[in-house]
Amino acid sequence: MTRLRTLRSTLLGVTLLLAALALSGAPQTHVVIMHTNDIHGHILPEKGAGGLAMVATIVKQLRPDILLDAGDMFTGSVLSDTSYGEPVIAVMNRMGFRASILGNHEFDFGLERLRDRVRQAEFPVLSANVVLPFDGVGKTRVIRVKGIRFGIVGLTTEETPITTHPKNMTKVQVLDIVHALDENLPQLRKSSDLVIVLGHLTPEEELRVARAFPEIKLIIGGHSHKELVEPIREGDTTIVRTGNFGRFVGRIDLDFDGSVLKKTSGQLIEVKGVVPDPDALRAVERYQANVERQMNVVLGQATGVLARTVEEGGAMLNLVADVYRATTGTEIALFNPGAVRTSLPAGPITYGKVFEILPFENTLVTMKLTGAQVKRSLAVDVTAVSGLHAVFDLRKPKNERLVSATLANGGPIVDDTTYTVTINDFMLAGGDGYTEFAKGLDVRDTGIRLRDEVSEYITEKKTLTPLIDNRMQIIK
Repeated sequence: MTRLRTLRSTLLGVTLLLAALALSGAPQTHVVIMHTNDIHGHILPEKGAGGLAMVATIVKQLRPDILLDAGDMFTGSVLSDTSYGEPVIAVMNRMGFRASILGNHEFDFGLERLRDRVRQAEFPVLSANVVLPFDGVGKTRVIRVKGIRFGIVGLTTEETPITTHPKNMTKVQVLDIVHALDENLPQLRKSSDLVIVLGHLTPEEELRVARAFPEIKLIIGGHSHKELVEPIREGDTTIVRTGNFGRFVGRIDLDFDGSVLKKTSGQLIEVKGVVPDPDALRAVERYQANVERQMNVVLGQATGVLARTVEEGGAMLNLVADVYRATTGTEIALFNPGAVRTSLPAGPITYGKVFEILPFENTLVTMKLTGAQVKRSLAVDVTAVSGLHAVFDLRKPKNERLVSATLANGGPIVDDTTYTVTINDFMLAGGDGYTEFAKGLDVRDTGIRLRDEVSEYITEKKTLTPLIDNRMQIIK
C-alpha cells in the first residue's frame, strides 16, 4: 500500500510539473551579449582607464555568451597605427570576439592593409552594404547560443566615402543601408530567431533602420562616439552604443521564452579600476617595443589643456590651423576638425601624443580660391580656421551652416577677391563633403606631412599655452 501511495504521489508530482510547464510556456533562456565600438586602436589604458586590455579583463570576469564589436577598430593610437591595426586584431582574437563590422576608419590604411587585417581576424568581419574588390568580408553571420539562433547583419555608414580618405574608396561601393537590409533580411530571418543589426551608423541612420524594419529588435551601434547611458527605444527596437576608446563596454541581457524574445535590458560598464588583462598585454609586447623609444620622446610642455572641440575653446584646432598657415605662408588655412582626434593634456608633450592627436597621413595642399569659394567651403560644416573668424549654425543643414565670416583683422571676405589658402589632401579629394577645393587654382600638394610640422613647431616653441580667441563660434 505504501508503495502504491508513493507511486501515485510521484505521478501526481510529474503531472503537476508538466502542467506548470504548460502554463509557463516554453523553457526560459537568458543570454548576455557584451559589445564595444570605436576602439580606434586604444589597447592600453590612459590615466588608469579605458582601452581594450582593460575591457578584456571585464569580459573575462563577466563571461558573456556573445562578444561583438561595431567597427572603427583602427586609427587613433601609436600602437595601432604604426602596425596598421595588427595589434588590435591580435588582442581581439584573444578576447574571443564573435563578429565585428567595417567602420569608415577601417579603410584608412588602404585596401591592401584592410585585406590583411580581415585575414588576420579569427572572427568574421561583416558589412552587408559595402562592396569590396577582395573576398573575406561577409554580409551576415548566424551565431547559435543556448539553442537560440542570432542573425547578425553588418551595416557601414553611408558617410564612409567622405569620412575616410577618398583615395582609399576608388574601388569600393557603399550601398544604401535600407536597400542592403531588404536584400539580406529575407534569408537571415529564415535561419535566425533574432536578427541583430551590428551597425557603424550615424544616429539618424540607426533611427532610419529601426523605423524601416520594426521587426529588428536590437541595434548595436557605433560611429558617433556618443555613449548611451540608457538605451534608446524606437518602437520595439533597442539601440545601444558605448562611446569610444574602450572607456565603456556594453552589456545586454536578453530573456527568451523558447526562441521568442521577451525582454531586453542594456547597461554601460565603465572601464576602470581593473588590471589590464595579461593575455592582451602579451599580445602587444612586440609591437610596443617597436614604437616605445620613438613615442616617448618629449617634444615640449603644455601649460594647460589644448581642447579639440570648439565648445571647449578649440585651442588644439587653433594651433594646428596656425601651423598649416605658418608652414606654407598662405593668407588663410582651413581644415576639417575630424583630422584632430583628441585633446592635448597639460604636461609633457610626447611624440606619441602628437601621433594620437594627428594619426592620419595628411599632407598640406596650397591653392588659390575666391572669397565666394572660401565662404561656400565654410558653409559645408564647422571648419577649423586660421586667418579668419567664422560663426556656424549647427541647426542648419550641411552646406548652409555658415552664418558669418570675416578676415582675422575684421575685414570682409570679398567674393571676387582671390586668396591663398592651405588645406589638406583629404579635403582636396572631397573628404567630409568639401567639394569646392577641387575647383581651386594653382593647386599644389606640398607633400609636407602635417604631423611632422606640428611636432617641429612644438619642439621649437618648447612651451605651449592654450590659445582661445573665439575664432570659431557655434550656434546650436
